[in-house]
Amino acid sequence: MKTIAYFVSENIKTHQRFIYNQIVKITNYRTIVIGPFDNTDRTEFPFENYYNINKIKDLKKFFEEQDIIAIHAHHGSHGQEILPVCEKYNIPLIVSIRGRDGSDRPEIFKKNAKRYSALNKHGAHYYPVCQYLAEGLRRLGIPAKNMHVLYGGIELDLFPYANRTLPTVGEIRVLSVGRLVDKKGFVTLIKAFKHIYSQYPNARLHIIGAGEDEKRIKSTIAEYNLKDVVILRGAMDSKQVSDELKKAHIFCLASQTANNGDIEGIPNALKEAMASGLPVVSTRHAGIPELIEHQRTGYLAPEKNDMELANGIQFFIENPDVWTDYTERARKVIEEKFDVNKQIIEQQRLYSLVNTVKTENATEKKTYTQTETEKETKAESEKNTNTQTETEKETKAESEKNTETEKKKKTKAESEKNTETEKKKKTKAESEKNTETEKKKKTKAESEKNTETEKKKKTKAESEKNTETEKKKKTKVEPEKNTETEKKKKTKAESEKNTETEKKKKTKAESEKKKEMKKKSKTKTKTEKSNKKK
Repeated sequence: MKTIAYFVSENIKTHQRFIYNQIVKITNYRTIVIGPFDNTDRTEFPFENYYNINKIKDLKKFFEEQDIIAIHAHHGSHGQEILPVCEKYNIPLIVSIRGRDGSDRPEIFKKNAKRYSALNKHGAHYYPVCQYLAEGLRRLGIPAKNMHVLYGGIELDLFPYANRTLPTVGEIRVLSVGRLVDKKGFVTLIKAFKHIYSQYPNARLHIIGAGEDEKRIKSTIAEYNLKDVVILRGAMDSKQVSDELKKAHIFCLASQTANNGDIEGIPNALKEAMASGLPVVSTRHAGIPELIEHQRTGYLAPEKNDMELANGIQFFIENPDVWTDYTERARKVIEEKFDVNKQIIEQQRLYSLVNTVKTENATEKKTYTQTETEKETKAESEKNTNTQTETEKETKAESEKNTETEKKKKTKAESEKNTETEKKKKTKAESEKNTETEKKKKTKAESEKNTETEKKKKTKAESEKNTETEKKKKTKVEPEKNTETEKKKKTKAESEKNTETEKKKKTKAESEKKKEMKKKSKTKTKTEKSNKKK
């Protein structure tokens, strides 16, 4: 019988009974468990065939003797831990994905994508516990052909169905079961129950579980003055939980996305409550809507919404007449999809697919090996045939190499000789060039000196010439000046003479005018006297 090896990194915990069932209930394959710790009988879930992988001296021989066809890890991180062993010994790897290890939330996406990138290269197979996680794995880069949803099953005989009724007197017990961690939403549930208690003082909330958030939960209980109303019961095993379910009237689990990106798959506590006949209230979180149909098999509220969660609890308290319809439909869902025995059958079917893949790979590997052997034989023959030819080629090449070396030496010597001659020629040419340059510089200097002398002589001659010209001009100007002066004097005299003549003429005219006026006056006077006499 072929063997499936289950890898666990530590002993299975109390709340992980579902993992234990997926190992011990397998019948079509032989099962063994391997892990990095020593087995102990002081555990709730002991294994008959357990091996400490660190104490196995020859793993290859061990895997062959055990006839192991695959290693199944029950968490993404466990798959990453055992991957190097699977790669080294070419063993198929199966990884169950249950919650946080399948989260594609921003807070955890990079970490999960990196983890599964390495597993994908090995061709790992993945069994997410719900469609929601399968979608997340696709977004994390896992091929759809390597994924198969395998719902987690519960033991129906451990959680028998029973009709429930709302008590007319006494305590109305609301029960919640889960680890005390952020994603279980207990703080939101306590806030919701504050509203329920204010309307139904006989209502009580019992919480079963333990975990890192216990201190925070106790603080919330104290903050809302619910010390005797909300009761923390601690951790319990599946049988104890089953007994507590029988005493409850309503079940509520306020699952939510944790601040670190942690999420649920489908909580087994909800399956157990539904199987037991309890009306259930939960949230639209992760794979829960795949289990509960709102207002048909249960009541669903938005995540982290205490008012809506309280409305769900209140709905069942105020409508006890719908309990049976809801719970019978819920029990039927569990029997059809979440019965552990049916899920074990599906699990073994999926193992057979992995086995087939391995067989096909082995056949391909065998064919490939045979082909490679034939290629190697042919190559060896061709190698022997070519050896002699290669030797002859090498001898000829060596001879040609020596001849070439001699030629290079001779060429080098001639080149060095020519180089030396060129150097001498170059030196001589540079010397002659320098001499010629000096001559040119000297000639240029003398030429510049002569040019300067000529300039000075020319400048002196021009200066003397200019001086002579000035003298001539001065001599010419003086007679002209004297002549001009004489002209001005003559003109002035004539002007004065004309002026005097004009004065005389004017004086004579004025004198004549006066005489004329005098005559006229005298004539007028005579005329006037003559007229008076008449």
